[in-house]
Amino acid sequence: MQTILVVDDEVSIRESFSLILEGQYNLLMAASGETALKTVTDQKVDLAFLDVRMPGMDGIATLKRLKEIDPNLEVVMVTAVNDVKNASEAVKLGACDYAVKPFDVQRILKLAEQILRKKNILKEGDLAKQKAGRDLFRLIGNSEKIKTIARTIESIEGDEPVLLVGEHGTEKELIANLIHQKSSRAKTKLQSLNLSPALSTQQLKSLFYGRTSGSSTVDLRAKNSLFDETKGGTLFINNLESLPEEIAKVIAAKEFSRLGSNRQAATPVKVNITTRFIGGATQSLAEKNQAIFNFFSTVLIQIPPLRERTSDIPLWINHCLEKYNQLYAKKIKLAPAALQVLSDYDWPGNVDELEGLIERLVLTCSGFLIEVNDLPFELVLKTGSEAGKDYLSLFEAAYVQKVFNINKQDKQKTASDLGINHLVLETKL
Repeated sequence: MQTILVVDDEVSIRESFSLILEGQYNLLMAASGETALKTVTDQKVDLAFLDVRMPGMDGIATLKRLKEIDPNLEVVMVTAVNDVKNASEAVKLGACDYAVKPFDVQRILKLAEQILRKKNILKEGDLAKQKAGRDLFRLIGNSEKIKTIARTIESIEGDEPVLLVGEHGTEKELIANLIHQKSSRAKTKLQSLNLSPALSTQQLKSLFYGRTSGSSTVDLRAKNSLFDETKGGTLFINNLESLPEEIAKVIAAKEFSRLGSNRQAATPVKVNITTRFIGGATQSLAEKNQAIFNFFSTVLIQIPPLRERTSDIPLWINHCLEKYNQLYAKKIKLAPAALQVLSDYDWPGNVDELEGLIERLVLTCSGFLIEVNDLPFELVLKTGSEAGKDYLSLFEAAYVQKVFNINKQDKQKTASDLGINHLVLETKL
C-alpha cells in the first residue's frame, strides 16, 4: 500500500483527508512543516498534500526542504481560493499540482490515483528494464566535456571516494549510477541520499548510524543505519555541503557507534559523493569545509551546466521526448521552430528543468506536434532566437489588435492604453 502524508495545521482539514483517502492508502498526518520533514526523513512517503499557509515553516519553505530530502516525493499544494498564486508558484518549485479548499472529493481521489499510478508505471518500467538486462544509465551528449567525463568514469578502479561537482539539475545521480554499474559492486544496491540543511546533526546521526531500541524518547523503535542498508553496495550522498564533519570522519574511519550503543561496527561501503554549488568549479565545498572536500575528492568529476555544452541540448530534448512518448503511449513530435527555441534557451535548472518541461509538454499536448506557442511564454521571451522573435511578433500584433478592438477602433485611446504614441501604433496595426 502506498503512503500519503497530509501536512496541515488545521485538524478539520486533516480529518477531511482521512475520510477521503483512508482505507485506500497508508495515511500519515503532520500538523507542521517541521514534523513533515522528520516524517519524510524517517520513512518512505510516496505523495504529500501540503498546505500553503501554516504557522512557523510555511508550505513553500517546507516544499523546498522536502524536495531536498527526497527529490522523488510528489507534492500537491493545498490552498484557499485567494491564495492560488502562491500554489501555482510552488508548482514551479517542484510541486506537481495544487488543490483548492473546500475540497472536491473526486478531485482529491483523482489526483492521488493519477500521481501514484504514474509512479508505479515508472517503477515497473525500471524493473522491466533491469529484468531484460538493458543498460539503464547512459551519458547523453557528444560534447568534448561529456566525452571527458565518460573517459574519467572508465578510468576509475577500486573503491576510492568520488566527488561529483555540478550545478543544481546536472546529471550527478546518473553519473553516480554509471560509476556503480562498472564497479565490482554492480550487483548490489546503490542508494541515493539528498542531504538537507533543514536536518539537525542529531537527525543526520540517527540517519547515518541508526539507533538501538529505546535509544530515543521520541521514537523507541530500532532503526537500521544507512551503512547497514548499503552494506557491500554504494551510497551516493548529494548536497555534501550539509554533511557534518564528524560524520565525514566516521565514513573515513569506516567504523561508527549506533545511537544508544557503544558497540563499534565496520562500514565496508563505497561512497560516491557529490556537492551542489553555484559559481566556481569547487569553490562552495572547498571554502565551506576543506577537510571534507579533500577526503572525498580522491577522484573529482566536474559536470558542466547545459549552457556550456549547447550541442548536447538537442540530444537531451530528443532523449526526453522519446522517453515520455513511450511512458505515456504517445507519438508527439517537436516542430523545428520549437526545437530551435528550446535549444537556444540557457536552462538554468539544467537537465532536471529540461526533462520536467518535456514531460509536461508531452502530457498536455492534445495533438501530435508541439509548436512554439505551446512553450512557456517566459522561456520563449528569454531565448532571443529568430523563431522566438517571430512568435513574439505575432503575439504582440494579436495583443495590439485585441486592445484596438476593445476600444472600438479608437486609435488615440488604444495608443494611450498601450503606452505608445500614435505613430508607433500605426506600424503595429
